[in-house]
Amino acid sequence: MSDSNHLTYLPYILDAATCAIGSLLIYSGVKGTFIDPLAWAKGFGLPTATPENVVLFPSATGRNLGAGIFVWAMILLRERKVLGIFLMCWSWAGVADTKVLYAHPKGTNRAMHIRNTVLVLVLGPLLIQSSRS
Repeated sequence: MSDSNHLTYLPYILDAATCAIGSLLIYSGVKGTFIDPLAWAKGFGLPTATPENVVLFPSATGRNLGAGIFVWAMILLRERKVLGIFLMCWSWAGVADTKVLYAHPKGTNRAMHIRNTVLVLVLGPLLIQSSRS
């Protein structure tokens, strides 16, 4: 199989990846904002979170909900270029999350946040490039 045949699958891979990202953002937004902010904060990487100090955590997961809805809107509108630009901008949310975890004396899950940040930084330009094809 030639390299060009592999590239024909790239749009499908990009679609699957962005659908997964949008869905996970919506899920985390709903779960962390409305269902169980304390458990979600602990899973985020803040193991010492308490009901008293997790009061602002829904703002972080609320942004995920908005971002996930935007990702799905761009998927449905077939706006790969805009989605790519958004994901590159969204990487700053990952940088901020990672900074929070490094600043927290018992922060965990740093690698997960770094991985997710790199993922959107890779997907963004690929989406932009695929929109030109």
